[in-house]
Amino acid sequence: MATKKVSEMQAAFAKQNRMLALYKKSRVLIIEDGAEARGILRGFLRDVGVQKLDLVVSGQEAIECLRSRQYDIVLCDYNLGKGKDGQQVLEEAKFSNYISFSTIFIMITAETTVEMVMGAMEYQPDSYLTKPYTKNELMARLNRAVETKIEYREIEGCYGQKDYLKTIALCNQKIAAEAKLPLRACRIKGECLLDQKQYEDAKSLFSKILKDREVPWAKIGLGKCLYFLGEFDTAAKLFEELTHEQPNVVESYDWLARIQLAQKQPKKAQVTLQEATLKSPKAVLRQMELARVALSNRSYLIAEKAFRKSIVLASNSCYHNPDNYLQYVRTLLIKIDQSKSTDSRDAFQEALLFLSRLRKEFEKDQIVKFKALSLEALVLHNYGRKSESVEAMNKTDKLYATFDEEKRLRLAEEYVTAMTLVDRIAESEKFTEKARLARYEPELIERLLRRIREGKRRMSSEKLNLEAMALYERGQIIDAHSKFSEAVSTKGASASVLLNALKICIELAEKQDLNQEEWRQETEVYLDRLSVLDRYDHRYEILLSYKSRFLQL
Repeated sequence: MATKKVSEMQAAFAKQNRMLALYKKSRVLIIEDGAEARGILRGFLRDVGVQKLDLVVSGQEAIECLRSRQYDIVLCDYNLGKGKDGQQVLEEAKFSNYISFSTIFIMITAETTVEMVMGAMEYQPDSYLTKPYTKNELMARLNRAVETKIEYREIEGCYGQKDYLKTIALCNQKIAAEAKLPLRACRIKGECLLDQKQYEDAKSLFSKILKDREVPWAKIGLGKCLYFLGEFDTAAKLFEELTHEQPNVVESYDWLARIQLAQKQPKKAQVTLQEATLKSPKAVLRQMELARVALSNRSYLIAEKAFRKSIVLASNSCYHNPDNYLQYVRTLLIKIDQSKSTDSRDAFQEALLFLSRLRKEFEKDQIVKFKALSLEALVLHNYGRKSESVEAMNKTDKLYATFDEEKRLRLAEEYVTAMTLVDRIAESEKFTEKARLARYEPELIERLLRRIREGKRRMSSEKLNLEAMALYERGQIIDAHSKFSEAVSTKGASASVLLNALKICIELAEKQDLNQEEWRQETEVYLDRLSVLDRYDHRYEILLSYKSRFLQL
């Protein structure tokens, strides 16, 4: 018994010496904006032999350090004041490959909100530590992470270099050598099989793991296999089960939404992504995907909110890009008209503000400047600022003329769309004819012609709508009704035009001397055409109020 105790002590002593030797060789980065907390961490690490130690106080300084040298251990506070936070540091470090598979990244924070914890864990740090903590707590987390990294250094090194065949061979050796199924080795092997598109083999592996133990990542792996094998119904059922069993495993929502899109169920995919963003609202890629799906569903209010959130979340991250700004302004365009309503005025001001920010933040990018100018021309045109719209479009013309042939081709469709929507049909037709003579691709010419046809229809409808509104405001309601009827008969009539026509119909019907049956038929036609209006469209409440008036009649 005494011999066994001595043996255990010797093993513990040997392990301690091994860890001290490893810490002595390790290069460590501390990212902490608090001077006292920074000093405590430095003291702890010095006590265990760390000699190569760098300290920074901001997220941007951390990225510069990670870009310039390789670290073995990174201890990062979540809140770093102005600029990038700890989640964004980890996000960019992984996105840009500034940290290797062997790097240990531990997130430290005083916050325990669900939003923060979920956001931080989305990018999978090696460990997570809540303030206040003791030296023993820190070293226990660090030692555990280091031991795992040592054990899997060769396997993870090969996987990091994308040597999948060797990684799988090493994982097989590990699995064969251990009595219990080594889950980490199984997980890495599964990821390799997925990367190699060996979906049947990966499916067998994940199924075997799940028979041994119910672990969420294995279920996600199995679901991925089913998705790539085209077994959408089975995959969807599996991910639905996982979202109920483990609602905080947010990755399962992403895959469920992807499957629902593959099944041509975009509305379901949107709901799934909305649930996921409620659970983990700081994941910028998910917000961007929600915005994209909602926009395609014409759920404009959801798209508007998600694009704005994406802009905020990406502002200090590696996902900062102009498309979020452009798409956000396009969602605002739905609200901008010449009614001078509160919605229209607020959307107009917001659109100009974000276009200004876009040009400032990407001032060296001429293509961004072109897109922002053409969009500004459309915003001003929709709001009735015609002279300013012409000025913005003239600047767009001049900038387009400076581009080389490759850029002109790439932007031709966007250019023609902008011209048609600000009522420059003749110029867009002339441009398209020149493009045809210059032997642009027939597919591109057809797209340009389609844009012009759509623009003509829309402009015709909008002009009739404005004439009808003018008649209505002068009290000429019968003439306004006639003009609205003409406006909605145009194929390009928008939901706003249809709502105006519906409003006039109901007002006329409320007068006792009109033919109820004729009115009812016309109203039902408009209601039927408006039935596609999404409940997350700012006009949906207006539609409901008109339906209510219709039912009362």
